[in-house]
Formats: sequence, structure tokens, C-alpha cells
Amino acid sequence: MISLRDQPRRELGGPDPLDRRIGAPPLTALQWLRSTLFTRSALGLAPSLTPAVVFLPLGAILGPRGLQWFTPQVLNRLDMAVTIALAVLGVMVGVALARGMREHSRLLAAASLESAVTVAAVAGATAYFMVQTGIQVGVPLGAIALAFGICASASSATSASPDSEAAAAVGTRVADLDDVLPIVLTTVAVPLMLTESAQGTWILIGATVATGLTVGAIGWLLFDRAESSAERVVFVLGAMALAGGAAAYLQVSPLAVGLIAGMFWVMAPGLADRVVIEDLGRVQHPLVVLLLLTAGALWAPSVTVLWLLAPYVLFRLAGKCAGAWATAHFLEVRAGDLAAFLMPPGVLAVAFALNVKQLLPAEAGQTLISVVAVGTAAFELFALAVVPRWRRSAGHGPDPGNGDAGRGLERTP
Repeated sequence: MISLRDQPRRELGGPDPLDRRIGAPPLTALQWLRSTLFTRSALGLAPSLTPAVVFLPLGAILGPRGLQWFTPQVLNRLDMAVTIALAVLGVMVGVALARGMREHSRLLAAASLESAVTVAAVAGATAYFMVQTGIQVGVPLGAIALAFGICASASSATSASPDSEAAAAVGTRVADLDDVLPIVLTTVAVPLMLTESAQGTWILIGATVATGLTVGAIGWLLFDRAESSAERVVFVLGAMALAGGAAAYLQVSPLAVGLIAGMFWVMAPGLADRVVIEDLGRVQHPLVVLLLLTAGALWAPSVTVLWLLAPYVLFRLAGKCAGAWATAHFLEVRAGDLAAFLMPPGVLAVAFALNVKQLLPAEAGQTLISVVAVGTAAFELFALAVVPRWRRSAGHGPDPGNGDAGRGLERTP
């Protein structure tokens, strides 16, 4: 049996390349859909191949514009749970960053370059499109354009397949590390564009760093001293609640607070980072489902959303291809392979949107989350349906979207 600490931890909640190598009996399309909707995957207790495709539309159906199970009052009460979930994702990114800084500094630089290319492509296209069409959402143009670019930069690398093991490993690591730059931009650049007082913004940035270090220090003092695994889980979840609660109270980025705490646990003596990753693995998938359902429920169709969806989707595709082309040479992989692996955005695109939404007025925040939710589902479907065919036509082995689509979905090691 493979322990949690031995598996590469992906923040999406889907299978990473090592999961795919173990394999499972082939599933038909109907069996795959049933396994997604009626098994532990549907509850978020086990990974599914494309959770965004299932849970974003389900959230829209259950939301205020559907069956109204998620009323505006319920969504308001979920704000704290969403904030804690964002802090958990920030911890996972922080752990990946700190480990990558020690082991793969070149990968970190390449991932940041790839992310920057995508941010620039989508932000520039969005700003140009809004100027030409006269669309306004009630916030400075640069801030909303940068917000779209930040959300577009997220990657999950879930289209990796075992027939290209080296490229799959590089793609997974790049997807882990290309989330760092967007979190920094969310914490620094977006608040500076939204406020007139730069001094107050820098105070909040300092508070973000201090909060992350404080949570990290408290967790480090408690985790190794737990007398039982149950007590340790309580300490870990308490640290996550503290991170989310402090971020909500100070109105700072919970992703950034979690990022700093995660880095602290890797760099501090002891096994705090392994403890955190192992225990958070028990709640990772339910939190992914919570974020996707919330984003789906917040979806609000409008003409503005429809117009802004086009540049978001087209220039995210162009940005990922350009970013992969710019970095593939340094990573010694094919640009096409890397671009294919980075195409699905995963849950972090939704997480970035929910994070930035907390900083924006209601109209701008709803527009952002609506565009990103639809774009995320579209790219997950694109990666599921188109990327395997491209890889097969390029001579990379069998199409994992057909007979092998169920591999790794409901595997028991």
C-alpha cells in the first residue's frame, strides 16, 4: 500500500501520474459517469478525473438560480468554510514551493515564467477587449484584467499519462510551482490597484506575512507533541481554522497565509510538513468539492460574462502554449507535451477567483467568478476530450480518454 506521504500531493483532488501508472480495469463512459456520481468521488472522499466538470454545474443547479438549495444566506454562511479551504490549498502550494526551492530551483523559475506569460496574455487581452467594447464592472481596469490573468494561470497537470513519464513528472512539478506567482500578485498587486492608500496596503501585506508565520510557529510547536493521531488531526485542523479565521478578520488573502505557513513547516526542524500533508489529505477532496460547488452556485449569467468569456478562454489557451514553448527548452521536454499537461486549470483557478472576489465589489466579483467557473469547466472538458487525441496523433501511445479513462479513479492500493 502506498502511504500518503509517499504520493505527490496535488491540490486539484484528481489523480497524479503515479496514480495513473497503477491502473484499474477499463471503464465505459457510462461506468465512469456512475463512478463519479454515485461513489466516494461524489462525496469528495476520493479523486475523480475531472471534478470541475461535475461539481461546477451541480453547484449552479443547486444555487440561487436553480433549485435554490444554496440560497444567498447559505452562501454567506459558507464564506468562513471557503476561507479555511483556501488556506488549506495555500498550505499545499507553500509545501510544494519550499521543497521545490531546495530541490528544483530551475523548475521554480521556469514555472514562474510560464505563469507570468499566461497572466500577461489573459490580462492584456481582457484589458484591450474591455476598452474596445466599453465594458465596465465598477473597478479599475488594470485590477480586473490582472484578476482574470491570475485565475487563468492555474494548472493541474491531470492530463498526464504514463506513456511519457519524464514529461509527466516535469508537468506535475511545474503545475505545483506555477501557483506561487499568482498568489503573490493576489496579495500585493491587486490590493495596490484597488486602494488609494499604498501605505495601508503594505500594512496588510505585512500582516499577511506575520499571520502566516504565527500560524506556522503555533503548528510547529503542537504537531510533534501530539500524544495520538486523533489529537494531531485536531491540532492540524485547528491551525487551518486559525489561518482562515485570522485571514477573514484581517481581510487578507487566506491563500497567502497558508502559503507562508506551509513554507515555514517545511523549513522548520522536524516533520511538521509531512504531518500536515498527511492529515490534510483526509479533508482535501471534500474541500475541493466545497469550493467547486460554491463557485457553481455563485455563477450568474449575463451579457458581460458571455463577452468576457471569449478572451479568457482563447488567450488562456494561447498563454499556456506560449508559456510552455518559452520554458520547455530549459526543462528538456517537448513544448507540446508540457502545454497539454498544463491545460486543465484545476480547482486553483476557482480558488484564485474566490480569493480575489473577497477584495472586489459585488458586481465585479460575481463577474469574475462566473467567467472563471465556466472557463474552468470548458478547459477540463477540453483536456478530457481533445488532449488525449492530440497525444495519440503525435505518437505518444494509446488514447487515455477511451478505454483507459477510468484508470486511477476508484483505485484501492
